[in-house]
Amino acid sequence: MAERPDQSAPRGRKGSFKMILAVLGLLVFEAALIVGAMMMIGGEPKVAGADDSTLPEVETAEDEKIVEILVLDGKLPNAKTGITYLYDTEIYVQVRRKYADRVNSELEQFYNEIKADISAIWRTSEPQHFKEPKLENLTRKVYALLNDRFGTDPDDGQPILVKCVLVMGTGFRVDG
Repeated sequence: MAERPDQSAPRGRKGSFKMILAVLGLLVFEAALIVGAMMMIGGEPKVAGADDSTLPEVETAEDEKIVEILVLDGKLPNAKTGITYLYDTEIYVQVRRKYADRVNSELEQFYNEIKADISAIWRTSEPQHFKEPKLENLTRKVYALLNDRFGTDPDDGQPILVKCVLVMGTGFRVDG
């Protein structure tokens, strides 16, 4: 008798299903062997531990928050063109909270010296620097001055200052 084509199809599917089950069974068996061998070789997993006394003091997230500190609020002159202009200026520094007391103390102690240094930057700056939208040149000069003054943390080498922010109004002419 000749086999009908429709009877051979179910047998092929049944055979494929058995083959898939056999392969899956073999994979599970191999995985069990590998895990068993690893447990025999490695033994009991060891728990890592640390002595709390040897850990460095971890700074809290509160110490790492950025705070702004007012450095100078005043009117600074520039007469580079031969005409004197006064610029209403506020200068802030952004520092991590853990350095805020140190920065405030030094600003209080050396306020006039810092003001004189910043005034010198204003007096010697080019007129186009006062017209920049973000005051890039003035900000860079003031940041460099203050960064040199405050330096870095001796413990971790991080700079004390994160950023310098200048808020400046349009200059007004004061001489005729």
